[in-house]
Amino acid sequence: MEDKDNLPRNALETGLVAAAMAKPIIDHDDGRRHALIPEGFEIHDVTDPNLLPQHITQLVTVDDRASLTAYANRFSDERSIIIADYDSGKISARLDWHTDNEHNLQAQHATHIATLALRDSEEYKRWSEMENKLHTQQDFAFFIEENVADVIDPDSSTLLEICRELEATQGAAFKSGTRLDNGDRSFTYENETHIKNEMVVPTEIKLAIPLYQGEEPTRITAKFRFRVKPDGLFLGFNWHRVEYQRQAKFTELARAAAEETGLPIFFGRT
Repeated sequence: MEDKDNLPRNALETGLVAAAMAKPIIDHDDGRRHALIPEGFEIHDVTDPNLLPQHITQLVTVDDRASLTAYANRFSDERSIIIADYDSGKISARLDWHTDNEHNLQAQHATHIATLALRDSEEYKRWSEMENKLHTQQDFAFFIEENVADVIDPDSSTLLEICRELEATQGAAFKSGTRLDNGDRSFTYENETHIKNEMVVPTEIKLAIPLYQGEEPTRITAKFRFRVKPDGLFLGFNWHRVEYQRQAKFTELARAAAEETGLPIFFGRT
């Protein structure tokens, strides 16, 4: 006959067994797992042997190369690398990247990343907004006057004189231009009194502006474009091989970051 004094204990044990069977796996905050086995209520470690240790999840975007260097130098170790992606304009220090062959090629979280997101300089953006378009004499002259400090050739006085002449010849009837021996373009026009005059405009201008924000100026060339229409002379310019200079500048910045941090660099994307 069952001992009535043992009934509460039996009921408790039955309840514990039922609870263990209902949820036998115990998950811990640090990622470990244990299984509770009813026989004797022993705890068995069933943690995934491939579980990565706790890690930092941090994505930082910096505004200049000095900040990228300082951040990488503070947190980098033997796992860290730099990946430079020209298409996105980003240079990233992947601080907890996977280990290499010398460290048993172990998988890492790769979630601690500092990225320099290069931005076009204000000067480059202003000129690029005007590039590859034709503008009226007045609009073009106004733009050149506002940004003459960026031009190194022709000199500012010559360029401002051209702007004044462009503004003064609004409404004049222009004829097709001819190329001079020095490469400049000469335009013949008639004013309201039908007196013929001549205006000379250079075929290219040279600028000294930063390609990326916070960087030193780079010398670049813009080729003038002209079109004579019944309603006047229209002007504009196209960049001359500037994209090659931007690629070269990006590579220079990426290699400088690798040299300053001592990290291996890879050009590409993930």
